[in-house]
Amino acid sequence: MGIVDNVSFENRCGHFRADDENGELFAWLIDAGLTGTRVRDLFTEFCERLNKRGVRLKRGNIALSAIHPQVSAFMYTWRRGEGLVTNTNFLHSDIPGEGWFASPFFFMLTNKIPFLHRPLTQGSELDFPVLVEFRDEGMTDWFCQIFDFGWGFENQSLETSAGLITSWASDRPGGFTEEEFRILSKAIPVFGLAAKGIASFRTARSMLETYIGRDTAGKVLSGQVRRGSVDSINAVLLYADLKGFTTLSDTIERVELVEMLDSYLDHMASPIEAVGGEILKFMGDGILATFELTTADERSVQEICKTALDVTEKMKEGVDRLNVKRRDISKPTMELDIALHVGEVMYGNVGSETRLDFTVIGPAVNEVSRIEALCDDLGANLVASGDFVRTCADAAASLRSCGFHELRGVREPIELFRRD
Repeated sequence: MGIVDNVSFENRCGHFRADDENGELFAWLIDAGLTGTRVRDLFTEFCERLNKRGVRLKRGNIALSAIHPQVSAFMYTWRRGEGLVTNTNFLHSDIPGEGWFASPFFFMLTNKIPFLHRPLTQGSELDFPVLVEFRDEGMTDWFCQIFDFGWGFENQSLETSAGLITSWASDRPGGFTEEEFRILSKAIPVFGLAAKGIASFRTARSMLETYIGRDTAGKVLSGQVRRGSVDSINAVLLYADLKGFTTLSDTIERVELVEMLDSYLDHMASPIEAVGGEILKFMGDGILATFELTTADERSVQEICKTALDVTEKMKEGVDRLNVKRRDISKPTMELDIALHVGEVMYGNVGSETRLDFTVIGPAVNEVSRIEALCDDLGANLVASGDFVRTCADAAASLRSCGFHELRGVREPIELFRRD
């Protein structure tokens, strides 16, 4: 978002007229929060605008909580004359170091203190090592303000409810002036509100992508949430299932069982996601995924089918590698069975008035699961339907017929193919 566009906002927005420089700053923050500017860009330009407004800001830092399966928080640091100098993601698996426990942030969070101010005057005794470092670098004043977003969950990395930690430092002799504090005391909360607005949508998208997949999340966020709203698509269907999981679940401790399952599902899901396949569901120890046949072009169909076949090979290789590692440390292992099918399915919202599932339904979905159930009987780890082979032609040349077989709930026997 450019400066010219931002400055002209007060002329475009009838419900907010900027009468002075502070009003222009607030108008820009409101516009940025409503239009969804990235938080890192919002923060960077906010710091730059404060300096242009006359606030002698030397350093700014924010840490923003994240609701994400891997990342617990994002941190950005800005310095005058250098711009954004730190862009750090904190993972859930990260173990805080001694610096965190000795920081003013940890002190404030554990004692529920939302605001802390420390003049960085020479000779003063400072109670946090990082503030001594700032003073030695020539900074003269520092304060921190924390905003709780009210999302109501515990974030282990920040040790508080989700929100925003901000800190600001000046190198003006004597520290921040009264006028600078007056500007900051009004501007920073508006910045926090804009950051929350942006983070709320990105959090929703992250959560939807985590639980229902990237493409499906995009459809839901675009407003496709009406019950019974479905589209028909033609797709390659992949159904994969781990053999022996049910037996192992009765003999392994819960924590170890979940860790084992996650490891296997990782090796199964990664090849699908790497080529743009859509994982629709994790069903216990299984996966249902689709590769949409978006075009009638024969070459494109062949490429998609070949991609699906290649994915099954990579899934098998990944599980085999994992099994070798687990056997080396005397851990139980599982094998993988996969089925491939192709057909028209209905893709959309199904459920009750208040609880919907964005999924695929139709005979082809039931059939692919029935095909996978025959892997053991056919002595194969990959079984494909005749429909898949006929649709994919050259791409399925490596598969050989196993004859016709009955599928539970399907009236006519269908021809099945296996990979040697």
